[in-house]
Amino acid sequence: MQKKLPAFLSLTLVLIVAILVDVARAADGPAVKTVSAQKTTMRRTSSQPATARAWHEAELFAKVAGYASKVTADIGDAVKAGQTLMLIDVPEIIKTYERQQAELSLLEYKREQSQAAVGVARAELRALQSEYNRVQALIKTKAVTQRVGDETKSRFESAKARLVVAEAEVKSAASSVMVGRKTLEETEVMMQYASLKAPFAGVVTQRSVDPGDLVRNRVSSGGSREPLFTVSKIDVLRVTVPVPERDAVWVKKGDTAKIEFPAIPGEPLKNVVARRSGRLDPKTRTMAVEVDIPNANGRLIPGMYCKVEIIMQEKLTLVVPSEAVRFDLTGGESIVYVVNDDNSISHVPVKIGIDDGHNIEILSGLSGGEQVVTGMLGRLKDGQEVSVLNN
Repeated sequence: MQKKLPAFLSLTLVLIVAILVDVARAADGPAVKTVSAQKTTMRRTSSQPATARAWHEAELFAKVAGYASKVTADIGDAVKAGQTLMLIDVPEIIKTYERQQAELSLLEYKREQSQAAVGVARAELRALQSEYNRVQALIKTKAVTQRVGDETKSRFESAKARLVVAEAEVKSAASSVMVGRKTLEETEVMMQYASLKAPFAGVVTQRSVDPGDLVRNRVSSGGSREPLFTVSKIDVLRVTVPVPERDAVWVKKGDTAKIEFPAIPGEPLKNVVARRSGRLDPKTRTMAVEVDIPNANGRLIPGMYCKVEIIMQEKLTLVVPSEAVRFDLTGGESIVYVVNDDNSISHVPVKIGIDDGHNIEILSGLSGGEQVVTGMLGRLKDGQEVSVLNN
């Protein structure tokens, strides 16, 4: 039967072995892990929260005041462009229209009378013209006295003056008729406002009026009333993404965009950047970018929250893990620690590019294939020997 070592002797042996291992490692330098600098596909992306909005959305207010006589649309109704949503009873405008019609008829009658007066004046002038010419010929032959000639001339001149007055009255009457017609047309337009119509094809997403309600126009109500209807075009949605300043310079029209709606998990959508505002909001320091999403089935709802990832740049490039780069907080060069063939460390300045949070693009300083240290970067000195651990 073998004898067991006392417990304290076993513990002592374990400690001795650990010390010997540490001494051996110390002799070879500190142990480090390395990775190889290699080329891979890098993406410069911007992931931002966003909101889906209707392609078009119109808030409809009344242009005229009156009582709602008929409401023909409700929330959820699909409407066509120009479709009537409600009718407003406007008896005052109708009475005004009828009065203006009567006034216009009177003005047209007066114009016709003045035109007839011009005809009479012209006929009278022609007759007096002939009489005047005849008398002038008789005066030359001494057949009539000069007094008769003067009286004839006076009547002729009076006839010319009456024609001028009659023609002026025709112009005045014509102007009055034109003004009357314009006034009547304006009233006709106001009567058309009594019918509230959809400005485009879409869906009624809000209604705040019932039959019998007193409807006021927005001007008389100070612009504070809520819209009578809201019509939204939702067969296509636009997702508005607030892109921060650091990414705004990279975003361009046509960039791939991936959209995920938390309300519809596991069904990401993909499209491209359709528009960019080209300016930063001075309050948020973000630029508005829009992505269009087809929504023919109406499953997506305006106002839904989503997360959008925009791929602004994608290329095959040399990279190292993020933990392999030591950044100079004073704004100097970034450093990677390269393990040489003799297991010595070299501090290599590098110029970095894209940083996706996992890998960092190396624009210059490395050529590829170098073994770079990951971790413990602040403890390693240039030229120091290390022991490379197997990954």
